[in-house]
Amino acid sequence: MFDWLRFVLASLVVMVHAHLPGIPGHAGGLSVGVFFALSGWLIGSILLRTSVTDLPHFFFNRATRIWLPYAAAVALLYTAAAVREGTGFFWLKYLVMDLTFTHQIFTIFPVAKFEMPLDGSGNQFWSLAVEEQFYLWAPLVIIGLPWGRKALTWVVVSAVLLSVYPYFGNIALGVLAAILQRDYDLTERPWVRRLTVLVALGLGFLLFGPVDVSVPPAVQALFCVSVVLALSQSGPRSSVGKFLGGISFPLYLNHWLGLALCHGIANQFGQGDALWLPFVQYAAAFAITLPMYLMIDCVVTKRRSGWYNAVVGRRVMFAAYALFAVGMLSGVLMYTYGPHAELPQTIALAE
Repeated sequence: MFDWLRFVLASLVVMVHAHLPGIPGHAGGLSVGVFFALSGWLIGSILLRTSVTDLPHFFFNRATRIWLPYAAAVALLYTAAAVREGTGFFWLKYLVMDLTFTHQIFTIFPVAKFEMPLDGSGNQFWSLAVEEQFYLWAPLVIIGLPWGRKALTWVVVSAVLLSVYPYFGNIALGVLAAILQRDYDLTERPWVRRLTVLVALGLGFLLFGPVDVSVPPAVQALFCVSVVLALSQSGPRSSVGKFLGGISFPLYLNHWLGLALCHGIANQFGQGDALWLPFVQYAAAFAITLPMYLMIDCVVTKRRSGWYNAVVGRRVMFAAYALFAVGMLSGVLMYTYGPHAELPQTIALAE
């Protein structure tokens, strides 16, 4: 079920960015929230079974699964931006932040809207930064602390993160669910399945229903983790499910290209606001993503086990922490001493 869930979530983000009628804007943010809860569930489950000596392999698997497709997406975006807009301080600034997984830390709106390359076409990269940061600190808690595998620890971690930065809280709740699954075998209990389905449906109606209500981040996070638990059932994976689940990540990374290409062509013919355009944009995004999935993601999945050895794993692990440190240092310097975009007068007055 998780394969299909990934594809639906990625598709919802694409549809929101394509401004498909009937899809509320906050559906994109909630889709990312479910992605985060799913990451916490899956990666938390792996880390609960991981020892200190296994950490290099853990980092190697995460790096090859994420870094290689992501590097291709970053190269494509910033090459297109250089050709279309040229390079400069802001081009370099966001390239450094994206390559060091510090995007969301130093991307501050509304100023960032006028700094980012290609009008913010790569803004979805912020979620990769959040996930990568989670992969850095979660092993330190789960493996490094004697109580890191306890449910109570992650109740506290989840509560703190939900109050400080809700998206990290979604991941932490996913880890907490994985710990409870280990301790109580939740998904094999029918009443748990029924309860999580009811919670997901009830909160889904609240979040997407006809009445516009303000829902606290903790409630949104509960919806996200309930969706994951409701769909967490073991069983054989279908070939269609594997394909759709596999293509969801590159679709999420690179959909901007199909959207921008179709929108540019439609504008040339005066059809930039046509009702059919979002559907064509989605189809174009999928078509452009397909060869990237086949040439990168499929090759990585097939061959990465043969690429691994302990030395490479340790180097990747060191590189992960070093990249983040470089990103933090350079981000602070660029934000403190570098230029900032000037807001249009109407926005500046509103601020």
